[in-house]
Amino acid sequence: MAKMNPAIAERRVQRSSNPSEALVCWLEAVRGRLELRSLALADSLGILVAGAGSARECDELAAWAPIRLRDQAFSELPPFELSLAAVPGFDAYVCAEAAAAANVEALASAAAGCSRILAARA
Repeated sequence: MAKMNPAIAERRVQRSSNPSEALVCWLEAVRGRLELRSLALADSLGILVAGAGSARECDELAAWAPIRLRDQAFSELPPFELSLAAVPGFDAYVCAEAAAAANVEALASAAAGCSRILAARA
């Protein structure tokens, strides 16, 4: 049996043809790579679509997203800074507690990955 060239080895460890599972696998991979506690995909109403990390934290990140997007005066702000990245082609956002400046671009890439997964299933 021939040895597999590591340069062309499959980089994804987990795959799924189920869009919900694929989104979770993708977000979990991004969360691990960026060393984030939680990462969430939220719709424009603040409903969690998919998440990686603590379920409670993912729900909270998703719930705060539309409030922060509207930039409305709100008597209570989240107890954290929220980083958001729009998912191209969908009314959804990848949410994380304030990401380091270097990670903001990576969140946009994560959002693009969510878009690819969702578009492939549409």
